[in-house]
Amino acid sequence: MEQIAEPQLAGPDIELFQAVLRPYRSMGWRGMAILCGVLVAASVLVNSLMFLLGAFPVIGFNGAELILALTMFWLNMRAARASEVIVLTQDHLTVTWTDPRGRRNRVEMGTAWLTAMLEERRGSVPVLTVGGRQKRVTVGAHLGDFEKRELAQALQAALERLRSPRFDNVQTRD
Repeated sequence: MEQIAEPQLAGPDIELFQAVLRPYRSMGWRGMAILCGVLVAASVLVNSLMFLLGAFPVIGFNGAELILALTMFWLNMRAARASEVIVLTQDHLTVTWTDPRGRRNRVEMGTAWLTAMLEERRGSVPVLTVGGRQKRVTVGAHLGDFEKRELAQALQAALERLRSPRFDNVQTRD
């Protein structure tokens, strides 16, 4: 989760809070390429041995298994392109979801009755919803328990700052 610091100025279009959420992947594209290379090399070695032993059906099953494994790894890495951007300004909260294909879905809500609620669920990760009186949306669905709680606290703090502005009065300065 990436957060942008609180700005010094105030206005309707200045961002008070921004979070960019991306699914976590423990391995990057380079690591995935190395892993796929090792899988292909191991498959070639096994297939060569099976060919020498005359076990021809094993070659076909091993090849199908390799293709399936590489496809699953590719789909997993492709899913990492998804993102979720939460932006809070003086007038509205915007949540933009981007799927792995690049298609975007955007929801915009006014800040008058906006709250962030963390709904606890027994035996699973809590659900974080943001919304007002009539519309609520789920955010951070791919986050784990700790990250979701951290995001909920940051959103609540940003909403509190929005509702309790601090004015710089020259006469009250020390």
